[in-house]
Amino acid sequence: MNKARLQGLSAGIIFTTTIFAAFHYGTGKFEGTTTTAEEAKELLVKKGFVVTLPTEEAKKTVQPKDPDKVLIEKEAPKEAPSIVTYTIKVKTNMTTAEIADRLSKEKIIDEAAEFEAYMKDGDFSKKIQIGEFVVTNNMTYRQLANTLTH
Repeated sequence: MNKARLQGLSAGIIFTTTIFAAFHYGTGKFEGTTTTAEEAKELLVKKGFVVTLPTEEAKKTVQPKDPDKVLIEKEAPKEAPSIVTYTIKVKTNMTTAEIADRLSKEKIIDEAAEFEAYMKDGDFSKKIQIGEFVVTNNMTYRQLANTLTH
């Protein structure tokens, strides 16, 4: 394909996109189509669904834990908590699960699975650096992740 044909094809794509965009935004057919919670509830009831408010017990079980808040609550001074310091050595090909297990064994974190999930959800597990890192049990998951990735 030569340069002139490619330029002609590109111009055609741009022209077609402009026509579609002008029709979509120029007709006004799509304005005000956002439904409110009440409209959605009415529609669901009409379709035969039962819509209820969550109970207090369901709210407690459904809402995900925020690891940062959990560690902050854990840090609240109850009886002069002792601070545990640990130097973790991250080696080549070490997985997030191995790091989480080691931190759990050394009492830096409470739940290895929660920390591992936090690392994967925040894309920290792909950025873990090799080396020695000093961590403590009063660090939040975010602080631990930042320490291990910098």
